[in-house]
Amino acid sequence: MARFDDQTELIRALFASAGDASEDGEAWAGFMQTLRAITQADGAALVIDAETPRMFGDAPKVDADLRLKLRVERVYDQDGLPNFEWRHGFLRAVKVRIDQAATVTLWITRGAHLKDFRSVDGQLLSALTPFLGQGVEMWLRLREARREAEHTDSVAMQSGIGWVQFERSGVIKSYSSMVGAWAEARGMRLAERRRFELADDGAAQAFRAAFQNILAGTSRDVAVIGGEPLTELMLTQGQDQTILGTLHVARPAADVAPETVAAHFGISKSEARLAIQLCDGASIKEAATNLGWTEETARTASKAIFARLGISGQPALVRRMMGSGLWLGQID
Repeated sequence: MARFDDQTELIRALFASAGDASEDGEAWAGFMQTLRAITQADGAALVIDAETPRMFGDAPKVDADLRLKLRVERVYDQDGLPNFEWRHGFLRAVKVRIDQAATVTLWITRGAHLKDFRSVDGQLLSALTPFLGQGVEMWLRLREARREAEHTDSVAMQSGIGWVQFERSGVIKSYSSMVGAWAEARGMRLAERRRFELADDGAAQAFRAAFQNILAGTSRDVAVIGGEPLTELMLTQGQDQTILGTLHVARPAADVAPETVAAHFGISKSEARLAIQLCDGASIKEAATNLGWTEETARTASKAIFARLGISGQPALVRRMMGSGLWLGQID
């Protein structure tokens, strides 16, 4: 019964760690701790051999050449390693295939001054083999999904776009990283199970009015909740009786370095400085003053920019710049 309970506890710990897509330094810690405790090991570790090997745990390393020689699903001790002498005391190790291109090797160790592992400890590793590959594959997929979500969050933040999900009571259900960063920058207390409380009275009234319109059955409404930069929250009917708010914070062209603008549009750095001024609403005369140019110089440079971009006039320049991917990759 004790052995069965140990196996069950190990399998539960394995899948608990597999379902936690933590940073690599923290991954598999719970499973390793349980494995060490049950087998009374000094150290426990695993290596995922995929495109790049990843090692977790605190046991002496089983090097790549040895891992390659290990047969799949066979439990090894220190004396049975293929053409290799283990110099770190006692060992039990097993390798499991994840897919055709990846494997995971798990091992436990004890110092030479201690007793060798029991046979049941090797049996515990053997009992894990049907689940170890599944657990690691699950972890890898969750890690990939997390990376994709982080990339999506990053692109949304660069574009000034985020989301917040409300219950119909007005309480926040969840929100994106961009909305969290936006609120923090404004000293706004934002958390799940709290209300969306705006400090500015006008913005708060605009939000409440738009929210009430959605509750009354309007399919969508927009509240202007900030200026300089212009910040809008578009509310729509969500799923499961929720209300979805899509936040957009207008990003001025001045947020982007002139070097980036120049490279993006194939213009000179001085032309990029002028383009930024014009995109953010300055007239030719105002832009010339801001840059320390003569008005004639600014006018001549603007014509060169229009010609290079194949457009005509300042409104077209604004559309061209604001509709581009200029802000991508510009997170501070």
